[in-house]
Amino acid sequence: MAESTFSKISWTEFRPDQRRLTVGAALTGLGMLTAAAGVGVLVFELARAGRTWTGSWETPPAELAQRALHQAQAAAQSAAQAGRDTWQTYQESSAP
Repeated sequence: MAESTFSKISWTEFRPDQRRLTVGAALTGLGMLTAAAGVGVLVFELARAGRTWTGSWETPPAELAQRALHQAQAAAQSAAQAGRDTWQTYQESSAP
C-alpha cells in the first residue's frame, strides 16, 4: 500500500506564530462584537419604524387582530354547523 503524503509531513515543523494567532483571535472577537452592535442598531431601528408606522393607522393593530379572531371564530362555527347539517341530511337520506 502506498504511503500517503499526509503521513510524510513533519508536524514538528508546524509552529504558527502565537502572537499573530492571538491578534487574529482578538480581531475576530472585536469583529463579532461590532457585528452584534450593528444587528442591535438594525433591530432597534426596524422596531421603532414599525411602531411609528402602525401608530399612524386609523385602526390600531390590536383591534385589527381582535376583528380577525372574531371572523375566524365565526367562520369555524359556521363550517362546523354546515358539517353537522350535511352529515344529518346524509344520514336521513341514506336511511332504509
